[in-house]
Amino acid sequence: MTYASAVSEIYGEPIRECVACRAENISYWRQKSFQYTQSDIQNEFHIYRCECCGTGFLNRPPHTQWLQAIYQYSGQALTKPISLEDVLAREVEFPNCTVDAERMSQQADRFNSSGNRQALDIGSGFGFYTQALRKTGYQTVSINPGKYENEVFKSMNGDEPLALMFEDYVPSEPFGVAMMSQVLEHLLEPDQAIAKVAGLLATGGVLACAVPNYDSFLVKLLGTRDNACLWVPEHVNYFTEKGLKVLLERNGLRVVKVEQITRVPFNALSKRLRLKGSLAAVADGLVKSLQAPFAGLMHFFGLGIYINVYAVKK
Repeated sequence: MTYASAVSEIYGEPIRECVACRAENISYWRQKSFQYTQSDIQNEFHIYRCECCGTGFLNRPPHTQWLQAIYQYSGQALTKPISLEDVLAREVEFPNCTVDAERMSQQADRFNSSGNRQALDIGSGFGFYTQALRKTGYQTVSINPGKYENEVFKSMNGDEPLALMFEDYVPSEPFGVAMMSQVLEHLLEPDQAIAKVAGLLATGGVLACAVPNYDSFLVKLLGTRDNACLWVPEHVNYFTEKGLKVLLERNGLRVVKVEQITRVPFNALSKRLRLKGSLAAVADGLVKSLQAPFAGLMHFFGLGIYINVYAVKK
């Protein structure tokens, strides 16, 4: 099964200004080709960078029709259904979503001064963030277009998300918390998306937002071979801390906390070097022991893999 048919593989209009700060001082950075479908077609994407805030973006980006064809299955590179048991087994091997969901939900609750206990989980994925928000005491509305993820979500949480793109969601009530974890980089109009989030938050409500870091050591080391941030065509925007702050503050949100997250699977090195047995065990132990000090160093220099931002509606 493929995500998108050849009919939907069309590009959008050229972008003339930065998607974050709206500066017109943008320039070509690099190109990245990716064989997205199971055909022999090589799709070529051009990445531009803002000279003012450092934000990157695809130019020309995939057309809305193309992205919707992709996301009707998944935002996580799934080409077939996956079970809740498989998802939870991944978390046991490498705790990731569970850790992030708990941390971000607790931080969002800490900064939410609105008194509103309604939360909106935008791009709810497998359902970890909705689960964490409910444990924190929120009633939730979840939005996610990916049917494979939504099946796991139902198994985990007992209900189903609204199977919509965020652009199509019409809110009926304000929210105290809006969660956008690994979502904003997927949206063709991030400025419109943040304006919409700001409009649906109650005064004093908080947006908790996580995105890949375009300034990360992975991007600097690997260039376009990086897929944590430069995952085309799903990721159409590549945010820096500066650009993300500007985007949020231009839309009436006050940034109250920024943190960087770096987490690498312990077996990443042994897998890359194709080590086996005791050698693999030694390499895995080395990665595990060095992970915390290495992450701290990367965060100090602003080179972490992910950026987490919490912003309150004024």
